[in-house]
Amino acid sequence: MRRVLIVVDMQNDFVDKKGALSSPAARNILPFVRAKVQATLAQGDEVVFTLDTHQEDDAEFAKFPPHCLEGSWGQQLVPELKQLLTAKVADRVHMVEKNRYSGFFRTDLEEYLGLAEDNGRQAVAEVGLVGVCTNICCYFTAEELANRDVPTKVFAQGVASFDEEAHFFALEQMKTVLGIEVV
Repeated sequence: MRRVLIVVDMQNDFVDKKGALSSPAARNILPFVRAKVQATLAQGDEVVFTLDTHQEDDAEFAKFPPHCLEGSWGQQLVPELKQLLTAKVADRVHMVEKNRYSGFFRTDLEEYLGLAEDNGRQAVAEVGLVGVCTNICCYFTAEELANRDVPTKVFAQGVASFDEEAHFFALEQMKTVLGIEVV
């Protein structure tokens, strides 16, 4: 059975104190996320890291300050997670650069998970999800998984948002509307 943990946007600009859109909530989940990545890799399962990635003229900057510019420090995975990516686990780690809220929009995530028609990869049987922001990128990636009928588990201790009310609303929507297991 193929299991994948998707780690959404745990990047310097969202997590580090000096990041353009950082929040204490994102820093608070980092130990849990790190432990979840370690446990997933130790079990022989796969980890996908989504990386929010923008050009200087990205339309998203009309809504949010510039962040995660391609090739910048802010776009990089946080060091606490990056240090787990050794040669020993390289074949079970996949990076997905995205420039929209969903990890699926114009990326290879559908193909990597074996969900695209006739791509020859074994389809993922179960997905776990952690990262930031609960009500934005985590929610829209979870919604895409639900639309593809992929059994998905969101770890409440491993997701966070700069907006606490929206965080709890999104978790409730994932559970009641999308049918996602929130643990």
